[in-house]
Amino acid sequence: MRLDPPTRAALVGALGLTTALSLVSPASAATNLRGVEPFNTDKLLMSMCTGSTDKQYFFINVNTGELTRNPTNGIPADSLPHPIERFEGWCTYPKASSWTWTGQETQVGNSLRNCGNSSQLSQSIQMNGTTTSTTTNSVSGSVGVQWTIIDKVLSVNAGADYTRSWSYAKASGWATTTTLTAAPRTTAWMSLAPVMRTVRSNPVFWVDRYSWGRNGGGQINVGTWRDRGYRDIKSHGAYYDAIGNVLDGNGKPAGTYVARDRPVNSSDKC
Repeated sequence: MRLDPPTRAALVGALGLTTALSLVSPASAATNLRGVEPFNTDKLLMSMCTGSTDKQYFFINVNTGELTRNPTNGIPADSLPHPIERFEGWCTYPKASSWTWTGQETQVGNSLRNCGNSSQLSQSIQMNGTTTSTTTNSVSGSVGVQWTIIDKVLSVNAGADYTRSWSYAKASGWATTTTLTAAPRTTAWMSLAPVMRTVRSNPVFWVDRYSWGRNGGGQINVGTWRDRGYRDIKSHGAYYDAIGNVLDGNGKPAGTYVARDRPVNSSDKC
């Protein structure tokens, strides 16, 4: 669904983040600039789309890709000498892909020590831990990322399909009980190899206005990226990865719970 600029701005203000982001074009509909421009478009997109969904205003050197913010927020510049051009628009953060994987096995809960020589020892124990919520990005050394809001934006826009089955942006403690058995002269514990989910978002910038200098003074204004006919732009190598636990029906981490043990040693003080 394509929204013209006045309608889009009004909707963002009236409907709020969750509803407004549901109206943007999917990542697949955006034009990939990677390899089209003479500069690093991955860095360009990650410099523009740092978490905000508000309208933004930039100057760009079209030879080098160097980006600076326009402090006048849309007021036309007195002049735009080549190679400086200006543009304005919004960032969105749609889901590009998603996959699950097995996380590192870790101990959950206390160990059970059996110093006896002949009988097994069984005991009810509490398994506990904290679910995971992390965000990474693809461009090393990226500056200006608004980490305090990017998780909220990604959870609403890119991760909406997994709201109830994923711990991203809502990490919390968990606990459950089980029975653990330790054989004679062993120390036993429970471990969890969690199932994790990664949701990848390629940020998309929607161009509202693009301008460059006119010979003899003034500037030319168009409604597409560099007057090429497309308004939604992305760069395939520019992405955020949102990572969290897959949750079971009870809101606890899904995965393989395994009982492990080892022979007692001097540290067990048997």
